[in-house]
Amino acid sequence: MTTTLGEILEDIRSIEPLPQVATRVMQLSAQPDVVPSELIAVIQSDPGTTAKVLKLANSALYGFQREIASLEEAGNMLGVQTLSGLVLTSCAGRYMRDYGYADPEAALVLWERSIATAVAAGAIAQRSGRVDRHRAYTLGLLENIGQIVLLRFVPEHAERIAASVASGVDPIEAERAAYGVSHADIGARLARKWEFPELLVEAIRTHHDPRRSSGDLAMASVGHLAEVATHRFHVGERPGVPEPCTLQESAFAWLGLPQDALDTLEPYLREELAKARSILEIA
Repeated sequence: MTTTLGEILEDIRSIEPLPQVATRVMQLSAQPDVVPSELIAVIQSDPGTTAKVLKLANSALYGFQREIASLEEAGNMLGVQTLSGLVLTSCAGRYMRDYGYADPEAALVLWERSIATAVAAGAIAQRSGRVDRHRAYTLGLLENIGQIVLLRFVPEHAERIAASVASGVDPIEAERAAYGVSHADIGARLARKWEFPELLVEAIRTHHDPRRSSGDLAMASVGHLAEVATHRFHVGERPGVPEPCTLQESAFAWLGLPQDALDTLEPYLREELAKARSILEIA
């Protein structure tokens, strides 16, 4: 039985949304005058997310000297944008693992790689200064979320895609040949369905080739370089996995970074991911 593009798009239309708490927190955090207490009121409506956020806030990634015992403390110590990131991390972690049930191991690998890419995106944005590092973290976390849809169809086309990539075909083009759509296209459709800011939607769609972006070239470039860095250093990824995309050197210029920026970031990325590993089972 052959999976059609129509069936995949129907799956996207029927896919469960991210928890309402995640989308509402994202909407609030985009407002310039929002304060932590407004986010906390939303987070507290979901006991599961509340517990996850507190566990994440107390993880090695943040390294606070004392335990954070309440959302109020978390909001005061972390701020609006970081608190929003914790909510998205918690919800995205559950979502990826639950939705990718067809291959639990592949879903877990995707989740680990998503965390690594988020850390890399935040670091690259901070080094560049041209993209908000919190938005960059969100982009890195979610730019490959379209793969959870393709995980449902991997058994049918996995060998065909792997053979194409091994012969030198770009992975995105291999996906489009097999499915008629790529995980980046799917991710953008999901992000728009979930009412993400258009800035993120377009960056998710073009993170494999930021030259195609009709939006913020710097934002798309952050997503692109974060994915390249994650693969290059095998951070959150298994050695031997085919390269996810061809490095577009113009991305460095759009971010005002030198061509060796990724090499100089490697020690920092490895250190941050070592901390981030503590959240893989929490989120």
